[in-house]
Order: sequence, then C-alpha cells, then structure tokens
Amino acid sequence: MYAIGSKKNLLNNEHSNGYYETVKDLLENDLVQKMKEFTQHGNTSTFQHCINVSYYNYKLCRLFRLDARAGARAGLLHDFFLYDWHTHTRETGDHFHGMTHPKAALRNACEHFTLTDKEKDIILKHMFPLTITPPSYKETVVIVLVDKYCGLIETAAHIFSKITGRYRQSEISTRQ
Repeated sequence: MYAIGSKKNLLNNEHSNGYYETVKDLLENDLVQKMKEFTQHGNTSTFQHCINVSYYNYKLCRLFRLDARAGARAGLLHDFFLYDWHTHTRETGDHFHGMTHPKAALRNACEHFTLTDKEKDIILKHMFPLTITPPSYKETVVIVLVDKYCGLIETAAHIFSKITGRYRQSEISTRQ
C-alpha cells in the first residue's frame, strides 16, 4: 500500500515511521475497505484518497509536533461517507455534497469507531471554508490543506493520464 507520490510501502511499519501501526485497526475494517468501491478524484478511489490524506497528515503533524495519531486516523475517515458522490445528487436530491459529506463521514465514523473530540473536529471541518465553521485544532488546519493538495494531485494525475495515456496512481494501486 502506497500513498500517491511516496515510494514507501505503508504496510511496513519501519518504513512508514509508525504510520501503519497507527491506522492498522481502521484499515482492517470491512467498511473502510468498502471505500475502494467508490471513485473520488479521476481514477483515484475514495480509499486511496483517504490513504493519501491520512499519510501526509501523519507526516506533517509529526513534523510540526502536533497530534499525528489524530491526523492519521481522522485523515483515513474524513471521507467515510460510503456512497458514490458522482451519482449522489441524482439519487438523493442533495446538491451540496461538498458541504454535507463531512457530517455523513462523521456520523459513519462515530457509529463504527471511538473518536476523540479532535478527530471529530478534523473530519467535520476538513472542507473549510466550504463548511463555514472554522477549525478548532491545528491538526484540522493541516487536513484542510492536505486534502486540497491531494485532491489537486489526484485530479491532475487523471488529466495527465487522459493526455498521455498513462496513469502513475494505477501503477501504485496495483501494488496494494
């Protein structure tokens, strides 16, 4: 398992600087694995997107001496809404997925996992400023930025693949 842009196998705890051990229980959950069934950005699954965000949250939180555990775990669950957002509007009439999915993700995460207040804030406010309420923790600010960055890279990789016929993320995903 790899994060986009990383050559480190995240299943190797030694190479991931403790990342895998931090999220191992979440990764083994069947509903977290179900995120592989939904596309997030371009060719990137929701699962892979959450791995990307989670891993880089973990690294940045460690770098800034913040709560890396909360950053990694909430990063893995930040888009735990468990539906295809591409067809969501047509199926539900909800035209505001960007603003409503953090609540759905938090509701699902709370139903299946025990979360700290910080992890809840990270999940609920990761779409700031689209979701008006500002972050309460520095770790939430980190995910706001990391989520946008990963989404941009994933979308750019998809556009690049259409132009060139190649897609590096799919090469990475086949190593999982």
